[in-house]
Amino acid sequence: MTPISRRSLFALAAAAGGAALLAACGDDESESSDTAAPEGSSEGSPAGSTPAGEITGTLNLLNFAGWASPTTYADFAARYPGASVNEIAWVSADDSIAKAKDRAGDIDVLLVDGNTFPRLTALGVLAELGTLPSMAFVSDAYKGNDWDPTDTYFAPTDHGRTGIIYRKDLVSTPPTSWADFFAMAPEYSGQVAMLDYQASVMDNVLVMLGKPIGSTEQADLDAVLEVLTTVKPHLLAISTEVGKAVAAGDAVMAICDAYDAQLALTSNPDVVFVDPSEGQVGYLEGFAIVDGPRNDLARAFIDFFLEQENYAAFINTVASPYVQPDNPGIDEALRNSPVINPSADVMAKVGYHVFLGEAQATWDATWDAFKAA
Repeated sequence: MTPISRRSLFALAAAAGGAALLAACGDDESESSDTAAPEGSSEGSPAGSTPAGEITGTLNLLNFAGWASPTTYADFAARYPGASVNEIAWVSADDSIAKAKDRAGDIDVLLVDGNTFPRLTALGVLAELGTLPSMAFVSDAYKGNDWDPTDTYFAPTDHGRTGIIYRKDLVSTPPTSWADFFAMAPEYSGQVAMLDYQASVMDNVLVMLGKPIGSTEQADLDAVLEVLTTVKPHLLAISTEVGKAVAAGDAVMAICDAYDAQLALTSNPDVVFVDPSEGQVGYLEGFAIVDGPRNDLARAFIDFFLEQENYAAFINTVASPYVQPDNPGIDEALRNSPVINPSADVMAKVGYHVFLGEAQATWDATWDAFKAA
């Protein structure tokens, strides 16, 4: 099956949800020190042992449009006669929070990340996952996160990271670091693309500078702005479609997300993805349950989604870095791709975006200054 471009899924979500432009999920990811159990959350009954006949009703799932295998929802309905899935298109993190608050959107399960999750815990709207047998298939490397250290509310589904792509037939000396990327930009002036996602770019510049991810120190942000304004005259574009530009040869190198890089590599074997030597910033996504009348239905769906066969169908469709490294059903090409299946050494140097709270305005001002320069 040909993998779906996640950018295409964002476009579908925009059409379904009425949004003109959707923010990349990689930019909504964060790491949070908020580890307390959500106030008002429900423990509920464990999943996995509930007879199929007891799982009925329509599950309202807030998800990227089509961010599943083509048969996931129908297969779930076949497993549980009387149950169905209503997919509601993800629009933005703020929209997700608004729909979850007081169950205003009647959402049962939503796709979240480390940026959205602490906002949900602060609202006290999450129900516990209970006992999901399929969580055993998820690698421990993606469990015990700072935002849910006991894996009580968050079921990991996929992850990603931002790195560098370049054309090996057009670049004489391959970049191996963020420092290389910015140093080489003048040599390839007008052929360099920048990812148009604030956190993915700014956080990785902070990594290059040896500063903390998500730093709000003005001196650090000024240093980031200096790097970005210096490179800007050499940019071909600041875009969400950098993978396509490099694959086509319009750009020879770019800052690029892993899933976009994989698509570029697939379309042109001269494209190479680099995990920068300084490390890099990424995201981890997963499902959470909004406490309500259909908690058992929600638990059954998440457990079903993470079953190896169903999960493999999902990954084989979307071609995302995955959280079940031992899943035999994942396509060999994806298992053998260091982009989609990174080594432990690479993942050891990946950090997650930090939830900025009120400090987001300072970051916005820095990014706006770069765009306006």
